[in-house]
Amino acid sequence: MRYSTIVEKNEATLLEIIEAVEQFEEDRFLATLSVRSHPYDIQQTTQLVREYQAKMNREALALAKFSETFIHQYATDNNRCFETAQLLFNRIRSTVSITRRLFRKTCPIVRRRVDDRPSIFQRSVLSFGACQRDLFGVSAFDESVRVLYEDLQTFFVTLINVLSLCRHMIHTERTVREDDRLCLSIYQECRDRALAGVKSFTDSCAQLSLPETELLKRLQKAKSLTAYAKENYHRFDTSEFEFTVLAEALLKGRSSGLTDDEARLWSHNYDHALRVRKVVGCLDRLADAEGQRGKLSGAMMVEFVKWCQLAPEMERNMYKTYFLPTYRGRLQALSWSTVCKVRKEHHDMGISDAEECASFEKRLLAVDGEV
Repeated sequence: MRYSTIVEKNEATLLEIIEAVEQFEEDRFLATLSVRSHPYDIQQTTQLVREYQAKMNREALALAKFSETFIHQYATDNNRCFETAQLLFNRIRSTVSITRRLFRKTCPIVRRRVDDRPSIFQRSVLSFGACQRDLFGVSAFDESVRVLYEDLQTFFVTLINVLSLCRHMIHTERTVREDDRLCLSIYQECRDRALAGVKSFTDSCAQLSLPETELLKRLQKAKSLTAYAKENYHRFDTSEFEFTVLAEALLKGRSSGLTDDEARLWSHNYDHALRVRKVVGCLDRLADAEGQRGKLSGAMMVEFVKWCQLAPEMERNMYKTYFLPTYRGRLQALSWSTVCKVRKEHHDMGISDAEECASFEKRLLAVDGEV
């Protein structure tokens, strides 16, 4: 009889292997020692198990790290090539390889021709069929046998943990996709991060042509942003998602009279983007009202940055790529490092972000509320 060693990369196979491994016990292990007319080499198998245990440990650590971010990523690479189960199987190649070899070694030899080719996970002595109980147990065997048994115990415990984590990730992904609020939240967080990571646009990009992607077409046709976020969660790769959110922000911004940088930075509040533009143009008036000379005030610039209502990770980007190139006043603009130094002094004095925003609003009132 010939056995099938094919491992289909799907959730059903994960469950099949877990159920097979859970059958492992002392008597089944001892039964494998005589399952073939030529028993496998104990020491060679022990060495093999230890080598793959080390590889599996590395894969387990990498998988655990991957699982921490996978669910919170709206788009992941290779989504068009692999389903989630396939993607996870590709991350545990060594684990699957040694598991297949162990179960193949422990399948009984049946010398008759059978058209059906059952899976090794369904016919291995480790997991299938009645098993005669050994009266003396593994303690009656040589030390090499006892060592192999202990190593296999450790190996299979780790294996179940790895495969269970894969199943957990698949189930969690399914749960997220069915949760409207969670899908939308993940989409918005990833959208903001993608926009924050884009560098400034030069003037030559002002008339940039933006070809439509499939994802952008779906966004434009969607009944609502929530429906769009739910439908396309983990459906597209990272590069297309990043391009799409950028294209969306620029197209909407241009139609509202914003520059590309303004559309990227204030994609959720175009009205405030226009107000920021006016404020940058009248900073000298604010400085004159306070008698500032030579340089813009550090305290005023700290308040201005916070008043811009950006996520913390976008503030530096805004200051260096938007404010510094845009400000055309007669006073010297401060470097970002100087602004950060003054901000630290404010925090040390217990001045909150809300207080900084309120203080800047008062400065604006000093110029007749024109902004």
